[in-house]
Amino acid sequence: MSFLHTIRQFFSSIFTGEEKTPVHADCALCGRRVYLPYHCQYCNRYFCGEHRLPFNHDCRNIDAWKNRGSSAGPATEYREGKFRVRK
Repeated sequence: MSFLHTIRQFFSSIFTGEEKTPVHADCALCGRRVYLPYHCQYCNRYFCGEHRLPFNHDCRNIDAWKNRGSSAGPATEYREGKFRVRK
């Protein structure tokens, strides 16, 4: 999801009265109460910073995350517990 799309979605939700992103929420995995939780667009749940990535919270739609299209930014790989950024 691009930054511009996120901004449009945020402002459209303000004017149309759609559901807003919570300021505080409990992590769906560990239950910790967090300020500005991360929203997983693949399973539609909220997580703390430790469990924000799909492979850290055993996302039920992990295949969709793995097969997502390339973005305009640098590509990242996750292997053996480390991230690698390719430009």
